[in-house]
This record gives sequence, C-alpha cells and structure tokens, in this order.
Amino acid sequence: MEILVIGGGAAGMSAASWARRRAPDARITVLERTNIISHAPCGVPYYIGGLFKDYWLLQAYDVKFFRERRNIEVITNAEAEELDVKSRVAVARVGGQRVKLEFDRLVIATGARPRRLNNVDDAKVIYVHHPADAETARRAAEAAREVTVVGGGVLGVEMAEQLRNMGKVVHLVHRGPYLMSRDLDEELGSSLTEMARRAGVDLRLGVTVAKVSGDRVRLSDGSELRSDLVVAAVGVEPDVDLVRGQLRLGPHGAIAVDDRLQATYDYAFAAGDAMEHRNMVTGQPDWRPLAPIANKSGLVAGVNAAGGDKRFPGVLGDIVTRFEGVAFGRVGLNEAEARRANIRYVTSIITTRSRARYYPGGGDVTVKLLAEESSGVIIGGQVAGPEEVIGRLGVIAAAIMKRMTAEELFFVEIGYHPSSGRAWDPVVLAARQLMRI
Repeated sequence: MEILVIGGGAAGMSAASWARRRAPDARITVLERTNIISHAPCGVPYYIGGLFKDYWLLQAYDVKFFRERRNIEVITNAEAEELDVKSRVAVARVGGQRVKLEFDRLVIATGARPRRLNNVDDAKVIYVHHPADAETARRAAEAAREVTVVGGGVLGVEMAEQLRNMGKVVHLVHRGPYLMSRDLDEELGSSLTEMARRAGVDLRLGVTVAKVSGDRVRLSDGSELRSDLVVAAVGVEPDVDLVRGQLRLGPHGAIAVDDRLQATYDYAFAAGDAMEHRNMVTGQPDWRPLAPIANKSGLVAGVNAAGGDKRFPGVLGDIVTRFEGVAFGRVGLNEAEARRANIRYVTSIITTRSRARYYPGGGDVTVKLLAEESSGVIIGGQVAGPEEVIGRLGVIAAAIMKRMTAEELFFVEIGYHPSSGRAWDPVVLAARQLMRI
C-alpha cells in the first residue's frame, strides 16, 4: 500500500506516524515544500523576539528521525505542483526535477497561509506564519526602529509584546473595539487592551489599513503612521488550491470531511488547517487553525488512511495567549458566537486571587462561563490570570465536551494547593453563580 501525505507540518507528520503504526509494511511518503518539518509556528513570534536563538528548535523532529526511526520517506523542499486525486497521481518539483508519485491512499495536510493586505508595498511588509520564514522576519524586525502590527488577534498581540521587548516603537492597528475581539468577550478583552496600552503599545482601534507606501501607513480614518516595517497578522486561510475542484470544500473554504476525516473519495483524507471542522457545541461547520487540533486530526486521518476506523469528534476552539506575564484564553462559544447560533444563554463572571491569601505571589484570575439558559449546560468559558489558566480552560473544555451542567461542573473535584489555587477554585465559583439553588 502506497500512502502519500502532502504537507509535513504537525498534521502531516502526525498522520504519517500513525499510519506507520497501523500499517507497518506500507510505503509512506511525505512531501513538504519547505526545509523544515514537524514544525511549531506558535514559537515564531518568540524566535523573532530573541527568546531563543536556535532556529531548529522550531522543529520537533527532523527528517533523519522519521526516515530511520519510523521508516517514513520525507522529501523536503518538494512543491506538489499537480495532483489528480481521481487518478491517484501527484507530481512534485524536487531540486529542479519533476517527480511523479502514485498512491493508494492520500492525506492532504497543506495547512493554512496568511491572509494578505491590500494596497501595500510588499517590500515593507512581513507575514509572520511559517517557521521557514522566521529568520527573514527576525532580521527585518531587528533592522526596524518603528513597527506597525496589523491585527489584534493572538499573533498580533504576541508580536506587539515581543517587538516592545526588543525596544521598538510599536503601533498596533485592529479593526475591533478591543484586542482579541473575535475570541474574548469585552470584560477580558478590555483588560488585555489596557495592559497593552500601559506597556507602551500605541493602539489604533476600530480602524483598518488603507495603504502602505514607503515609510507611511495610512489608516481608514485618514491618519498616518510612520513605520519602518509592517507586520501583517490579520489571520490565515486554508491552503487548498491543490485540491480545488477535486475535493468538496466547506463553507469556511477548507476541505469538507466526515467524522473519519474522509474527503470526497474513500481513499482521500484531510487533516489540520486544511480541513473543515465541526463545532462540538453548535454541530455546525467550523474552522479553527490550532496546533492541538492539527495533531489529533493527523492521528485520525493517518490511522484511517492505513485502514483503521477512528472518529474525530469535532472542535471547541481552545486558544490561549500571554501578554506581560498574564495569560488570556477561551474555549467553546463566546457571547457573539452564541448569539449567531441562536442559543439563549446566561453568564457568570468572577475575579478572585489565584492562590490562597497567605501564600506569596500569584495575582488576580478572572473566569467567565456561558451556559444554555434552558438546560444549564456549559457552552463556553474564558479565563485570564498569571497562572493555571490553561489547566482551568482544560476543565471547562471537558465540561463542554461532556455537556455538563453548571451544577455538575461545580461538583468536579479540582486539585488544590495553596501555592497555585484555592479551596474554592475560580471555575467552581463561576459555576456556583450559574446554579439554580
């Protein structure tokens, strides 16, 4: 059996690895268009900011590991130029040569690509996304004195922090009323916004970039910024041009799949950012380009491409960022998403200390929960604080996935120690507010 995986990022290498476990005798080939595989794009802002110097730390495992330890043929700097899914043939350009590959099973893991800015001088703009471009972005950032970051989502917030740490003058342009406005509700998003402002980031909210020319960035309100460099962080889109017209796409522009991650043909599968997801709360198509989803969907696609029968349950969109030592995260639906899904909901929000009052350190932690009004089932949560944010989001994620009510979440035994929590955990307190007593 010949299994071809197109894309050597997190989803692709996960798929290849799990296909090998399921089918020890299969011939498995991975095509990756860049020089780096099994990579971690989430680390790119911190590499640019100088948090670590070794570029190859952005790669979890190298080509030699996969070839020698897992018997997977990985071809880097290999651009898949042609793909005939129905005829099961691909053509890749490798080192100036066109190489033809035939396959029995196919996994598409081509990931996402940055959305482009309009009306810009591309010589002044960098798109921070793929680790393969991280070194170029780092050199450009080091050479600049004044930088404009376009986009106030996770990537924009992280780049603004790192650029400030590098001593740059940073302008951040965001179309929303507060930072991370697509993910966080106003209570937590406004807190993040004020932190960024106090840290010296020049925030330009409620506007967009109209034009970039030379060292000038013109905004939609007519104002101008001086800038040596523009960092585009306006989101990503599925990179599916290779299969357009051959595999069915979903409403978000990614490859439509069933719960086996099968795509149109019974021998074709998709994983990671290239595939359409199903939201576990609404049951509707969704698209969340996140690393944990890529790894897990890679497992399902790889096992099934090798003849197995794994099911992918869907996504909740658990996303976390950090600014100036405080983490902000969400999982499930926020209020805007609940309204779009026509779900009547109730909320609770509490702010308390992250540790026992007698234990030094810590700080304030805020937890917000959303629940269905009629049933009390938890449908979303947001957490902000200096510690244990990811753990608390994990508890909320499990509650959403298992359709726990607020009362059931209240009775979950969350671990406690004075150094990192309280006997009444903030999640428990937020759940208590929603209980019908």
